[in-house]
Amino acid sequence: MNDSAIKTFCVQAREKLEQGVELRMRKYGIAAEGVPNAAADAVGALPLSPIEREQRAELLQLQTKLGEGDAAHGNVRLKERAAYTWFNRMVAIRFMELRDFLPSRVRMFSRSDGSFGSQAVDEALDVEIEGLDAARVLQLKQASDDEALFRYLFLAQCQELASCIPNVFEPVDSALELLLPDKLMARDGVAQAMVEDIPEEDWLTHVEILGWMYQYYNSQAKDDFFKSKSKATADTLPVATQLFTPEWIVRYMVENSLGRLWMLNNPQSGLRERMEYYIEPDAEHEDFIRINGPEEITLCDPACGSGHILVYAFDLLFAMYEERGYREREIPQLILQNNLTGLEIDPRAAQIASLALAMCAREHDRRFFGRGVQGNINVVAPVHIDGEELPATAPLLGQPQLMDALAHLDEIGSLLNPTEAELAAVGATAEQLAQVAASDMFAASVAEKLQQAKATCELLAKRYTCVVANPPYMGSSSFSPFMSKWVKKNYPDVKSDLCTCFIERELSLIDNLGFCALITSDTCMYLSSFESLRKKIIEDNTLLCLIDTRGSNAHPDVFDANAGWVLQRGCRKGYEGAYFKLNQKIGGKDSALLEAIRNPDCGWFYRRDADTFRQIPGIPMAYWFSVSLLEAFRSGHSIEEDSDYSGSPNITGNNEVFLRFFWEISENGLYSKWRPYSKGGEFRRWYGNVIHVVDWSESARSFYYENKTSTLLPERYWYQGGITYTMLTSGKACFRAISDGCIWDKSGPVICRLGTKLELCLGFLNSHIAQMCLDALNPTMNLQVKDVKSLPILGKGFDSSNTLLVDECISLSKTDWDSFETSWNFKRHSLL
Repeated sequence: MNDSAIKTFCVQAREKLEQGVELRMRKYGIAAEGVPNAAADAVGALPLSPIEREQRAELLQLQTKLGEGDAAHGNVRLKERAAYTWFNRMVAIRFMELRDFLPSRVRMFSRSDGSFGSQAVDEALDVEIEGLDAARVLQLKQASDDEALFRYLFLAQCQELASCIPNVFEPVDSALELLLPDKLMARDGVAQAMVEDIPEEDWLTHVEILGWMYQYYNSQAKDDFFKSKSKATADTLPVATQLFTPEWIVRYMVENSLGRLWMLNNPQSGLRERMEYYIEPDAEHEDFIRINGPEEITLCDPACGSGHILVYAFDLLFAMYEERGYREREIPQLILQNNLTGLEIDPRAAQIASLALAMCAREHDRRFFGRGVQGNINVVAPVHIDGEELPATAPLLGQPQLMDALAHLDEIGSLLNPTEAELAAVGATAEQLAQVAASDMFAASVAEKLQQAKATCELLAKRYTCVVANPPYMGSSSFSPFMSKWVKKNYPDVKSDLCTCFIERELSLIDNLGFCALITSDTCMYLSSFESLRKKIIEDNTLLCLIDTRGSNAHPDVFDANAGWVLQRGCRKGYEGAYFKLNQKIGGKDSALLEAIRNPDCGWFYRRDADTFRQIPGIPMAYWFSVSLLEAFRSGHSIEEDSDYSGSPNITGNNEVFLRFFWEISENGLYSKWRPYSKGGEFRRWYGNVIHVVDWSESARSFYYENKTSTLLPERYWYQGGITYTMLTSGKACFRAISDGCIWDKSGPVICRLGTKLELCLGFLNSHIAQMCLDALNPTMNLQVKDVKSLPILGKGFDSSNTLLVDECISLSKTDWDSFETSWNFKRHSLL
């Protein structure tokens, strides 16, 4: 599939469609400044037909609603909404015409030979589209007005498809017909690019092309959002967080959750042969949900986006039904009615997901469009209920947090997990209002909103046998004020990122012994802020398998860092999960995963009981640790037991005033006013890098103590020698001995009071083993003191010869350091 061509098309199509919509808005006085007259019979010199007047009035009303009081914002949102609506419909019709899925069996955007043009226009007199006015077609054909004829046929085709796929072609705001851009079939237009720039085979062989188009359509808006560094709003959140999941990751997740459930219940199933990414279960410890047939399986994607995960799940479920003897044409309806659920906050993405599932169904059932069956794709939309709208006795008034959450569902979406008390309150209130709705128009309006709230809460409270997702990624720094406050309250242990909130939420969506598969940022594998999450995962669930693609390009647009989890609800002691270290430079990650599944001795496949991670401080997912290294953490003693470092490092608050290079001061000032200052520096082991001095006079220390932006190093650590290192590093850690008499700041901390164990600790810290441990404890660029101090030391086999070796390394490094003018002890260059 030509990703580059697809991206170029989508970006340009959005720009051209929005320009075309804006021209139509201006033509009909919808984008005019001031307050347009919704009942006007004409716009300037342009008279309006009764239908156009009605459509214009509807659009002005929609514009006001979308703008929420801001006319300019309403203009922008209406333009965007109309543009993406027509984009989705054009793409859908192109997809169907190439597969011969259109009821008319006639191409709309190309001729029968595949060239750009319209077979429908060429053969207009013979085209059979429901609702088509033959007289109108003949009139346009005789007038040779191909543009008007195409517009008429295209809108008629959309209307016919509204009865087949209403989620995509719904006569929503039929008034949007007024904003269909002119000259869609013009040379160098959107339709021509769609036909000529994207090969037919891409449309025919990749149903996921629909998802890629959705993501690429939003790519520029996404870039603009992150460049702006603004807080996410309900408008920008979907654009900023949508990511299309690569196919091999989708297969890995679905095959090891949905496929695993099927294989455990049907160990002789031939389905195993088609699941390349399936990892054999541990039969000794396996327990699972018993099912009698595929009808009993439920799978949910709580952030379904454009539906790629659901599409592959459809294919796997289809094979299950086939295996049980169901007829091909009856299977699609059973799958959509029984098995799949998608939740999404973005109506645009939900349209694509609905379309993708409908295309999967139509592939196997040529009469599917006439069966009135739709995929269970749900837009989690906000429900605004004002407390003043409710009776004073309404139970919902006792749940103000739920009411607040319902009003912001376009931000929090499926993260809302209604409690039993909240479900009861919204249900009772809906029933209370329903009783008076028949005789009170105001109550009827509120009752309708309450029914929507009730349906949404019940949907979000459901549980499934499988949950599979690529959740949204967004750090808390980009949260809106409401989102930030709500997440801190409802997901306190994982509040730093949306994707970690979804880990916790998805585990609550599955039944006991159900499967949860998801792809997330890898930071939750090791960062201290997610230690509570890791503890919950290990104590309450079973980690079946994990792919670690950190530092690779496995997942576009996520800073090359990912972890693909498959978890089961309920902890099974002794279970050894499968772990794949795909962050090594071993070629394509998908082929590397397949190689590891076929050949466990490949070198990047591991089996570990997740419970052993609790032996390591911070519980990092260090699956590659050897048994002996894990035992060292359990039975050894930490560096912290042999050293001292606590409290805050020194922060001057004004380095320009209080810091100097040592060569900038006179010898008389040293130690009377200025003190050597450890501040990290470049990569260097064993000795060196102390080139700064800090003002340590009484007046300076008073400033550090009193100033709000400064921190005074606690007195017990003044002038202490020991081991220092550079905290900020993009490569290996580097530890150095430092003499007494120094002060240090946070970028060059000192582990002090080591006594006779300094050489032992320094030798260990500069070893390969220590580096391996640090890579697991904290593989970020900031090496924290707590991680260094938690490293285990056994002390066995460390004798005087080892001490002499460390002393020699220090001596050699000191000689080298003193050979340059940046050393306090420089005498002469070594080459002279």
